[in-house]
Amino acid sequence: MPLFFDYNPDTGITQYFDYDPVNDEITLTSEQDCTSLIDQMTRLRNDDDYSRNGMKQEWWHYATIPAIVEIDLRKKGLNIYDKNATKAILKEINQNYPALKATTKTHA
Repeated sequence: MPLFFDYNPDTGITQYFDYDPVNDEITLTSEQDCTSLIDQMTRLRNDDDYSRNGMKQEWWHYATIPAIVEIDLRKKGLNIYDKNATKAILKEINQNYPALKATTKTHA
């Protein structure tokens, strides 16, 4: 059974420690409650004017990436701060994290 290991109040990430004596393996698991963020993204996604007005004003709020997803992306070799990774990150968001999108449209 995993044991509480750490909580970061700035990110809301909780980590758990688990040890498997049979395989002599340690596992650290991270969790973050993204319920309110997903609810907010759903509201924005359902507001057609939000995306349209953003594009007219030369900005487009495509998605919001919480810290826990940033960690998952890093594990996949994707750095959200690397402009050369943008296309791969957008593909990953479209395929695996559509609830984080603030729009129904797709950016290629």
